[in-house]
Amino acid sequence: MVMSEASGAMPVPPRPKAPPSPTWLVLPGVMFLLLVLLLPVGWLMALSLKPSMPGAFSMEGHWTFGNYLRFFAQPFYYSTLAKTLWVSGLTTAITAVIGYALALIVWTAKPAHRGWTVLIVLSPLLVSIVARTYGWMIVLGDRGIVNQILLALGVIDEPLQIMYTSGAVVVGLVHVFVPFMALCVLTSLDKIDPNITEAAMCFGASRLAVLTRILIPLTVPGIASGLTIVFSLSISSYVTPALMGGPRSGMLTTFIYQQFAVTLDWRFGAVLVTLLLALTLLVLTTVLALAARMTARWSKV
Repeated sequence: MVMSEASGAMPVPPRPKAPPSPTWLVLPGVMFLLLVLLLPVGWLMALSLKPSMPGAFSMEGHWTFGNYLRFFAQPFYYSTLAKTLWVSGLTTAITAVIGYALALIVWTAKPAHRGWTVLIVLSPLLVSIVARTYGWMIVLGDRGIVNQILLALGVIDEPLQIMYTSGAVVVGLVHVFVPFMALCVLTSLDKIDPNITEAAMCFGASRLAVLTRILIPLTVPGIASGLTIVFSLSISSYVTPALMGGPRSGMLTTFIYQQFAVTLDWRFGAVLVTLLLALTLLVLTTVLALAARMTARWSKV
């Protein structure tokens, strides 16, 4: 028996509403980034294209590249940029080695001891960066612990000039940023099945072979994350270079502070900020590209 149209058809259920577009979900985050990051940085980049004028921080004046020509025309400026890159790169390299070793110690620790080892690794973050820096100044000073020990042992006849050098800055930065590298590597190590390393050693692989051919390739994403975090923080660090390196530390961040707070040359200071940001983005992009290439190559093996 066929139901006629006159007798009425079965009601068609309404179609479910389409889920909201992912664009609307990310819009609040994008707006927040535009407000707190891109807007101030964009303003500084635009300000760098105005003629240098102490005390002026508005957009008055014509557009020019004179400030950039001034930077590259004097060796002092770009040598400061090169020294900043060298100190930051050296800090990142040392931090990567120490952080990876600490991550391995935490990863291989017994469950009952793992909490304590993690706490020890994170201990530098529990103290103010200013307090940590002054602690290192006491240790590395002319009358500090290091010089007193060397003098007592007869290794040196007079105190070494350790403070207010690039080496002192590297020591202070490494101590501050080691936990970040260790945590990034530890996150990648926790994703590895411990049976893999045990199986490799059962088949005759040495500890060095397990480290270089298994663990390091599998933890490249964590290493890359740690490198980007440590490098970006070290190249933009101000407190440690200012205190342990002194006013002549040669770091670009201290020079930027002088331009903004001492000479009040905001427009030339904006040039330094722009170049520092461009250099940081270039290095980080290179590191991430190399990490992605290594991961893709090892995943095919």
